[in-house]
Amino acid sequence: MSNEPKKHHYVPQFYMRQFVCPTDPKKVMTLERHRNVVVADPKSIEGIGYEDHLHNYEVDGVGASIESDINKAIETPFSRGRTWRKVSSGQSATLDESDRFPIYGFARHLQRRNLATLRFIESQHARYRAGELEDELTDEERDYHAWLAEDPGAAHKMFRAGATDTMLPDDAAAINVMVCQTPIPLRTSTNPTLMISSPGHQSIFGAMFNSLRTWWLTLDQHHGAFIIAGGPSGFSSSTVPPEIAHVINRQYLTQFLHGDARYMLAHDEFIPADLEWAGFVFEKKTTRGFRYRKQPRP
Repeated sequence: MSNEPKKHHYVPQFYMRQFVCPTDPKKVMTLERHRNVVVADPKSIEGIGYEDHLHNYEVDGVGASIESDINKAIETPFSRGRTWRKVSSGQSATLDESDRFPIYGFARHLQRRNLATLRFIESQHARYRAGELEDELTDEERDYHAWLAEDPGAAHKMFRAGATDTMLPDDAAAINVMVCQTPIPLRTSTNPTLMISSPGHQSIFGAMFNSLRTWWLTLDQHHGAFIIAGGPSGFSSSTVPPEIAHVINRQYLTQFLHGDARYMLAHDEFIPADLEWAGFVFEKKTTRGFRYRKQPRP
């Protein structure tokens, strides 16, 4: 462990390289929120999407880590594989049926390894201990929280299991992947797999999606994929109108403003209008970007 890096990325750097600034291949344009202020600024890929020592843990007082396990078993094979080579070489339009499982597996992996997942596990257990979930839990969920309560390291153990899992779930064959090409630039974030719809909730894409579990993952600046469970399986690739991309981009903005991602990666002409839509007003230009401030409620 002594030779392992201190910064443990929960967003792979090879993924963020798809969104680099035109003038600097080592940086991405980011939006970051500081309470009521949103700041746009280019930042190095190495310097975002990480948490110090995130993957470290102890067993009987002996230090261990999953950092190298993730790199060797997941990041390196996927980034060098056929699917990601298409994306990284600018050939996302050639993605086909053979890429369905890799895209689904990657989106799922990004979600399970994200810092937000660990924080969610921890926050839900804190709510359980405070008695806030008493009327919502099934017997199985109660057993799960009882197990978490017995082991102070159980939340991180759950997180590690998800982050290093290389197996697709049993329902993978029923997944539908829809690759979309857009005429306007797409955004992403440091929590890049978006939940778009789930059963029992009204979807932003209409009633047809209300019974489906749907995720979105931006692949590069003009391509992304819907991953859909609950409907017919399959694969498709098509161009979608800019209105679809705009809805997706606003979803990333909403995720970011709600605190579910520290950074939004974006460099498109609609950012000012979308920030105003979200209740922010322009404050000033900065050396490398701009600042917006949240309007006080009347």
